[in-house]
Amino acid sequence: MRDVLAERLLAEVMKWTPEDVARERPDLQALATFKYDEYQQFSPGMRFVESLALWLNQFDTDEERELAYRFVRSRLIFISSAEMAHLVTIAFPDFIRPFLIRRTADYLGVPDRCVTRIANSVEFKVLLRQSLFLGLSDGAHIDLFRRSNPEISHEQVWQTYEISEQKAEDMLSKLSSELEAWLGRKLIDKERRFRMLFLLDDFSGSGLSYLRKEPVGSKFAGKIHKVLSSINSKEGVMKSLFNPEDLHICIVLYVATTQGLAHLERHINDWLKENGSSIQWILLAIQVIPETTNLHLEKDGKIINLLKKYFDSSIIDEHYRKGRYQEPYLGFDQCALPLVLTHNTPNNSVPLLWFEEYRKYRGLFPRVSRHRRES
Repeated sequence: MRDVLAERLLAEVMKWTPEDVARERPDLQALATFKYDEYQQFSPGMRFVESLALWLNQFDTDEERELAYRFVRSRLIFISSAEMAHLVTIAFPDFIRPFLIRRTADYLGVPDRCVTRIANSVEFKVLLRQSLFLGLSDGAHIDLFRRSNPEISHEQVWQTYEISEQKAEDMLSKLSSELEAWLGRKLIDKERRFRMLFLLDDFSGSGLSYLRKEPVGSKFAGKIHKVLSSINSKEGVMKSLFNPEDLHICIVLYVATTQGLAHLERHINDWLKENGSSIQWILLAIQVIPETTNLHLEKDGKIINLLKKYFDSSIIDEHYRKGRYQEPYLGFDQCALPLVLTHNTPNNSVPLLWFEEYRKYRGLFPRVSRHRRES
């Protein structure tokens, strides 16, 4: 009954004729059933069609409502839980394993097309065991990643990049025991530590939360800065796990924009240069969102004007100012994304999609912020 009432409300808001309803209803029902209803930040009892009707009702004119509706129908990208799970499960077999194959091929001095020979070699088995997989946030879906890849030992997968001394000692002890059993000899010092570090996470829009330079003092900050600094320090848990001179870091993002990847590429190289580090690194994105997906003034002038008109400047706080904000209605760091993830809408998306429920305007997929609401 509630779904029927929501559809009636939507038809009333949009002033649809019976013919309009007949045309639009099947697609909306399919989108809601297979994707949009699963959005995890809807308030209790709320579903997509009802949220859409309430969202469209806040616009002043029929023309604006039609423009907003067509924007949702034609430009919105919604990554469902099933789609994210698919990206997590293919990360190792389709991206990480081929990378390790290439690394082993270089070591053996054979062409990387000799996949069976390389994969059956002791060298590949050892390098895989010397790989450590850490989550950069709960979005890394470490539990699913681990269950999907039986080739990887549970002792080389951890949900966070912050590791206790006791856990690190346990990891290294089991690494040494397994390698000695495989190789039938005592290990040299460098073999007792991990040589590959895979940092996993679900999404990067701007790259700023991973690595950035603060505007005051030009100091680096972010999750990757913390990891690199701890590895590059003279003591500590990460120093015991890795030898910086014999380490390759691989950052694996299930979804990333070209803007975010370019930012990370530039700033990681800058960090390594400024800190005199010899750490090797690579960036792997399972699903890349190209810049053509973003809203651009040349082709999206009307919708951008709508974003300007219905913008709540109260979202511009100290965290928002860490990115570009000359055009804050385009989202954090002006990424201008029409993107929604099933568990939350990134603040890199246009704010009109994600305004929290207490804001002046309503978001279609209200976001839950990591940061405390300012009073």
